[in-house]
Amino acid sequence: MWILVVVIGVLVSYLVYLKRQIRHIHNQVEGYVTEQHQQPISLQLMNHDLNKLVKQTNRLIMQHQKTKQLSKQEQLYYKEMISNISHDFRTPLTSIKGYQQLLAKGPLTEDQQQKLAVASNHVNNLESLLETFFEYWYLLSQREQPVAGDVYMDVLLEEYVASYFTQFEQKGIIITLDSPENTVKITSDEMMLRRIIQNLMQNALQHSEEDVEVRYWQTEHHTHITFSNQVELKPDFNPEQLFDRFYTIDRTRKKNSGLGLAIVRLLCETLGGAAHATVERNRLTFHIQLNNELTRKH
Repeated sequence: MWILVVVIGVLVSYLVYLKRQIRHIHNQVEGYVTEQHQQPISLQLMNHDLNKLVKQTNRLIMQHQKTKQLSKQEQLYYKEMISNISHDFRTPLTSIKGYQQLLAKGPLTEDQQQKLAVASNHVNNLESLLETFFEYWYLLSQREQPVAGDVYMDVLLEEYVASYFTQFEQKGIIITLDSPENTVKITSDEMMLRRIIQNLMQNALQHSEEDVEVRYWQTEHHTHITFSNQVELKPDFNPEQLFDRFYTIDRTRKKNSGLGLAIVRLLCETLGGAAHATVERNRLTFHIQLNNELTRKH
């Protein structure tokens, strides 16, 4: 009888120790997943099946580390490539603009002045499109962590509506700001927020034919911003496509790279928020949702 008790005791102790080792493996895997450490998984128990499991897990970890390292190298390569291409484009553009300025100072007929003005506009548009393109790929490759700080969204939106008001007015468009009475303050990255608002303003200015309404409000955990205006779109049009890279309704792409709204969504997601578009009764609405509190990175 006592032998049976001893055997049962030994088995129970082994099971308890086995469970402890499994928990130890779990904690190590979790630490690797959360990037608290990058060490291979270790096992203190001589168990054939568990040793096989740990061996295969470590093999997967090594493959993941190699893939991650290759990804970093590719990101660095593309970053350098984009930087070089950017320089190659900017140099001749700067030269062209310089010669255009010299020509503008010389004696020109009215017809020549008009042609020079058209050429200058095309060069400026090209420069703007290239800047947007390089900015997007920079944001995509860098994935920089946002810098948290107090941002007053009511002040920020009022500033941009006021600064763009004259440009909308010149197109015969009235832009209105529907705001709550209370102050709307969030903890977020002000520079990224400014870029989001600026891109939405520019998109509305370029594509709106009728009045534009900007609204914002705050709930317990989120701040919401909407830009809406009347549009004429096909019945089967999917507004979410507007956030796709290089997508544009205007296929001629005279002044639109199709990247402005893609940058908006990318920055919103970087801030832990979201960007969506909906169409209801021929009214297109861009809806931006931002977290009131941005987690500070240490």
